[in-house]
Amino acid sequence: MKTTRILAYSALLSMMAASQAVMAYDFNTKTKEATSFTKQANEKVYQELNFDDKTAFADADRGFIAPLLNDGNIDGVFNATAMNYMQDKKSPDSVNPSLWRHAQLVNRGGLYQVSEHIYQVRGQDLSNLTIIETDNGVVFYDVEYSGKALNASIALYEKHRGKRALKGVIMSHSHADHFGGFEGIYAAGLATPEDVQSGKLPVIAPVGFVEEAVSENVMGGNIMARRAGYQYGNVLKVNDKGIVTGALGPALANDESSLPIPNHFIEKDGEIVKIDGVDFEFYLVPHTEAPAEMVMFIPKWNAMSLAEDLNHLQHNIYTLRGAQIRDSAAWAKYLNQAIGRWGDKVEVQFGPHTWPVWGNDKVVEYMKDQRDLYQSLYDTTMRYANYGYGPDEIAENAKLPESVFNKWDNRPYYGNLKNNLKSTYIRNLGWFDGNAAKLATYPDAERGERYVEAFGGEQKVIDAALNSFNKGDYRFATELLNNVVASNPENKQATFLMADALEQLGYQDETTLTRNLYLSGAQELRMGGNVPNNLSTASPEVIAALSGDMLMPYLGMIIDQVKAEKVGNYVINLNLADDKQFTVDLHNGVFNTLDVTAKNADVTLDISKPDLLTFLAGKISMNDLMKSNKVKVDGDAKVLDHLPGLFDLNIKNDMNLVLPLQADHRIK
Repeated sequence: MKTTRILAYSALLSMMAASQAVMAYDFNTKTKEATSFTKQANEKVYQELNFDDKTAFADADRGFIAPLLNDGNIDGVFNATAMNYMQDKKSPDSVNPSLWRHAQLVNRGGLYQVSEHIYQVRGQDLSNLTIIETDNGVVFYDVEYSGKALNASIALYEKHRGKRALKGVIMSHSHADHFGGFEGIYAAGLATPEDVQSGKLPVIAPVGFVEEAVSENVMGGNIMARRAGYQYGNVLKVNDKGIVTGALGPALANDESSLPIPNHFIEKDGEIVKIDGVDFEFYLVPHTEAPAEMVMFIPKWNAMSLAEDLNHLQHNIYTLRGAQIRDSAAWAKYLNQAIGRWGDKVEVQFGPHTWPVWGNDKVVEYMKDQRDLYQSLYDTTMRYANYGYGPDEIAENAKLPESVFNKWDNRPYYGNLKNNLKSTYIRNLGWFDGNAAKLATYPDAERGERYVEAFGGEQKVIDAALNSFNKGDYRFATELLNNVVASNPENKQATFLMADALEQLGYQDETTLTRNLYLSGAQELRMGGNVPNNLSTASPEVIAALSGDMLMPYLGMIIDQVKAEKVGNYVINLNLADDKQFTVDLHNGVFNTLDVTAKNADVTLDISKPDLLTFLAGKISMNDLMKSNKVKVDGDAKVLDHLPGLFDLNIKNDMNLVLPLQADHRIK
């Protein structure tokens, strides 16, 4: 009995102390300084890694010709000057020293000579523009994310090397930061859209490029663009408490991307394409860094590019902006095959990100180190999984070889190590770890309500969270507070303290993407949601440019099936001008299509894609289109009047990612 009273008294004292701590804490929207725990964590990094090794700095500067035009600044799109603020400075308390060092390497920019015939513009966007000089002109290898950024890169090259005819464009894979800037080629006057459509200008990409680019940048483009805005730090200020670097390059240009349609696809390994007197040898590496990707070798100069499968950093197995999980085992396999295929020949390796490597021995060692990285991720994950560990336990407890993971080129600046281990598990075994309790979990809001009730109220959860925060346990503080925020986002103590905890996690993180996500999440909490975001990969122009085969699945994705179910079942023959004929079977609210003509359709519609999209958006009536002779309708025209209002062609891109969704984003 006496022991019970003592425990109760101790608990009361603890509660009183916690409440006093809450009263003393400064809950507000201001960005905070690094705490003593964060300072200690970051200072410890200096003892763990070899900061005396300056080899990478000499390599990153090698071949420098000239700085970026206008210091790399493009109004409203890119500010390279601001991204260079860390040069020649010691890391501040609010940035992991290892990440700060990497930012110093990749945030510098300009025109560089890689070899006698190969040049790069680095630092104008997240990716590099590589210019390969051929007999009578140039070939561009990857064309950045932003057309405005690409245009500036072209102008820099031409200022120092002269204007040369564009003989071809090679796009290594299906991610927008490698093809989205294609419009800049037209702006620079190097080609016209007709040159691409006719094949006069070869535009080369791996097989599956268009399908995967559409799948990633259009079908999931809205949510990916929103998450990318947080991941790349586009919603953050450029300073030591905000964005430091994009890791693969300074930052992603704050612009819309375009979607070029290649006219030459590499479909088999070892295919050689001659462009203006130079042979390019291609091999396919699908499901590595991108679902559709290829690497290349230029035998004439023993020059190699392994696209984004080889970088001066650990890459993503799963990108936090959202995409298919990548295959770490295949990644290692393709690197190993490249060593066997070109290892005795290669003299220089250049890529669409970071800086080149020169000399056969150095290039091969670089390839082996990166191969070992991805093979270790796969083998370690599967070994621990076979012991019975789940993805979270593997991420926390896996023992890894320091000789692999402490190499500067393998540090997790872009791909977070814990995330990569979890993702490898999920790709191979799924999200479920065998614990049946995981099948019964509630979504955040419902779990939060029950958690707070079981805890005894919101204030007790906040007290416990502040106690964890004051101990430097920002992870558990965040986990506790997320329950309050998910169930009651109006609790300012919970939202502000959760923002402070996320901020400290960001200050300590070595991975730029997770740092940015922590800091962006903190900003959303402090702003109360609706953080602005200008990134877009699924603009109206991109949608209108889709082929019919890609547009039909997109329309099926954005239709409100519950609304469509109420209008009835209809069969529509849809003839798209300058494209194909489709049968639309609107059945049970589901938008089904076939590329054949139905014999007993309710109505047949001949229309252009832009007019179809304008009609479906409710911006023009079918009657007006018919009066202006823009469409042809045979059959029951009234069927078509059911379609406007069923398709959400303007999905908003300001949704919350930490706070609960706003009312206009929630499922009705």
